[in-house]
Amino acid sequence: MFRARLSGPPGALLLALVLLLAAALASVSFEVKAHTIPGGLTLLQLCRAADVVAIARIGKPPAEPKGGGALPPVEAEISELLRGGAAMKPGKIRFLPHRHAEETYREGEEVLLFLQHASRIGDESAAYQAVEAVADRIVLEPSSRKTWIDATRSYVALGKEGNDPAALGRVTLSMLASPEPRLSSFALRDLVLAGPLPVVTAADVPALEAIVNDGGRPISLRVGLLLEMERRKLVEVGSRWVPLLRGAAPADRVAVIRAAGSRSFHPPVTAELVTLVGSPEGDVAAAAARAVGAEGNEAAVEALGRAVNSDKPEVRWAALGSLRRIGTPAARALLERAASSHPDPETQRVAQTESRLLGPGSSASKGPQAGEREDSSASRRWKTWTLVVLATIVALVALGLRLFRRGADR
Repeated sequence: MFRARLSGPPGALLLALVLLLAAALASVSFEVKAHTIPGGLTLLQLCRAADVVAIARIGKPPAEPKGGGALPPVEAEISELLRGGAAMKPGKIRFLPHRHAEETYREGEEVLLFLQHASRIGDESAAYQAVEAVADRIVLEPSSRKTWIDATRSYVALGKEGNDPAALGRVTLSMLASPEPRLSSFALRDLVLAGPLPVVTAADVPALEAIVNDGGRPISLRVGLLLEMERRKLVEVGSRWVPLLRGAAPADRVAVIRAAGSRSFHPPVTAELVTLVGSPEGDVAAAAARAVGAEGNEAAVEALGRAVNSDKPEVRWAALGSLRRIGTPAARALLERAASSHPDPETQRVAQTESRLLGPGSSASKGPQAGEREDSSASRRWKTWTLVVLATIVALVALGLRLFRRGADR
């Protein structure tokens, strides 16, 4: 019997390996989910997942269930179907909502509905369930109603699979240029998640650069789009950051500096950041001091040495941290000097801490290459768990064959 074969050391080892494999797969699954849908689903993802896409007005939300439990169905009046089965018509519909906290629909609000066939076992009160969480719903306000509906029609027209890169690219470019910030943010996220799929090409660079250079756009969109263009090798890495740094609005400057820090291996970018280390604005100078703190970045050491004596403590401490990360002999010397003789006691203590973290003899002779700096901790975790899963599968197969042969010999 199977139970008999699992007894004894071999069986215990097999069970242990099975448990290890389950844990590894669970961890990998969590990592993928967390990376794939940060901040909820995009409009493209909603349209791909939904069996029904509609414009609807919410009826009176049901009362909260006493003692917790599943939320009761929500009633809505569909005014127009953008996707639905042949038998579906505009009119009343009931669907099961889901939420992350205490969010609720509001009576009378007009929304875009994205529904799937209900899968709640034993519950026949509604035939559909919402794809999006209540907090992530798209409410149609008069000022942006047409923009959202037109965008949704475009994504619905791609179909649930939407595997044509050219068609997806046309919609993506249109959404990136949308005046609606949430729509352009969705489009950028879709572009990143598309990976190597040629959604945008060299022919699209002028349109993409126009968005990056548009000071009226959200800085997160401009910076994120430039990073994605570089990742896709549509533009040279680093060359667009100097104009972006110089042209950033005062409210956006710190965000651009932080993003540009990932390109400080590019000499013109380092030179511009070094200039900003001397800014009279404390938040700008501190951000620039942190941004140039890459291993071996000797070009920033002199400016950081001056920043150690800034009258703003946040600038001094940022400079000390970067000197430790740079780690060259010149950086080490400045750090040790501040640790032994800086006039401000608190700055001296910070310098002593940074010196201890640097340790004896740990200096860098050259800066990291671009590829090395872009290798994130999340990527390393993924590689580690992939190796664990593969090793476990090989061990399970080998052990299973061994146990099978033993059983056959008996």
